[in-house]
Formats: sequence, C-alpha cells, structure tokens
Amino acid sequence: MSGEVFPRRSLTGHPIPEVVLRTRRSVMEAANNLQEQRTRKRRHAGIALLAMGTLVVLLAPVVWSAANDLSTGEHFFDLPVLVLTLFLVLLSAIFAVLLLTWRQRELREDQR
Repeated sequence: MSGEVFPRRSLTGHPIPEVVLRTRRSVMEAANNLQEQRTRKRRHAGIALLAMGTLVVLLAPVVWSAANDLSTGEHFFDLPVLVLTLFLVLLSAIFAVLLLTWRQRELREDQR
C-alpha cells in the first residue's frame, strides 16, 4: 500500500510488494497444513499399530493353546482350532490391506 507511513522493506531496502507478502502467507499456510496432515497420519498409524499389537498379544495364549491341542491329538477341524485359524487368517488379511493402503498413500504423496 502506498499510503503506509512505514512501508515494509526487504533486506536490500526496497519496499516489499503486497503480492509477495500474500504469496508468502499462502505458502506458509500450505506448509503448516502439510505438517498437520503428517502429524495426523503418524498418529493414526500409531493407533492402528497399537490396536494390532494388542490383538496379537491378547491372542498369543489362544494360539499357544490351539497349538498344544493340535500336538496332543486334537483334530484341525475341531471348533476352537478352526475358529482361531479363521480369525488369524482374517487378522493377517486386515493387516496386509492396512499396509498396502499406507504404502499407496506414501507413493501418491511422493508423486506430488
């Protein structure tokens, strides 16, 4: 603005045009938005990994019991072993889809 008493000046002493200041503000706002998105993604990834780790820790005794039952003569098609096997297959499939989704997001971000 030409009517300012103390116009903003650059390091060289020349006044800084308002267009440059607006551009600088918009670039800084975009950088702050990207930083917030990265923080949010890390938080979501941590929560998902914590949930998966908790499930694995809680299911470890069940897996041990099923392995013990199978080694002592139980059949694979008994209900507890079958349910556990189906649950573990489902859990590993969910984990694989989660990893693929994260990888695709990272690849899309790298291409930008």
